[in-house]
Amino acid sequence: MESTRLVAPYVPFKTFLAALETLEHGIPNQLDRSVWPSYSGAIQGQLLGAFRYLGLMDDDYCPTAAVRELTANRDARRPLLRTLIEKRYQRLIALDLNRTSPRQLEEAMREYGLSGATHKKALSFFLQAARYAGIPMSPLLKARTRTAGFGHRRAPATPAPPATPPSAPMTKSIRLRTGGTLTLTASLDLFSLGAEDRAFVFDLIDRLQQYDRVG
Repeated sequence: MESTRLVAPYVPFKTFLAALETLEHGIPNQLDRSVWPSYSGAIQGQLLGAFRYLGLMDDDYCPTAAVRELTANRDARRPLLRTLIEKRYQRLIALDLNRTSPRQLEEAMREYGLSGATHKKALSFFLQAARYAGIPMSPLLKARTRTAGFGHRRAPATPAPPATPPSAPMTKSIRLRTGGTLTLTASLDLFSLGAEDRAFVFDLIDRLQQYDRVG
């Protein structure tokens, strides 16, 4: 096994569910990185850690009866996952999530030995998994499952710069010597023109003005 120490899952919960769905088509004799080739190496490692922590595979990468039950029947997946969560997160469940404050849960999660960004991701996994499994929790904790990160205020979005209004069309008319009128209309942004276009446009303007003066 890549690591002998059990670490609380910190893979995105949606990715964990997707990995379970992959196994609905058949569970191999060994669960390793090659089972989920479309994921990055980091995510593969996180999935293996999550499966091991939740008792879905043993130290030899072999799938357990629990993972077979989870993948055999989607309708039973939520109650089965609830049983696993209540078993693997006993210290957190014992707090009574209906009355636990976000800060209290965050501090209790520190007992699992994670820190920094990994700590926040592990909290996010637990909360989303608990809500998915139907474990009762307070509205404050439910609100946390809808945010990008636990205990982290999302920075306000930077307003997009106002769109530059289109330039008003420019029109130049000259009277031809043999009769009739020629009108040139231009709608463009002079500051965005390339060197070749600028040379062409200004040359054309100069020719029109010169013809108009001579006439």
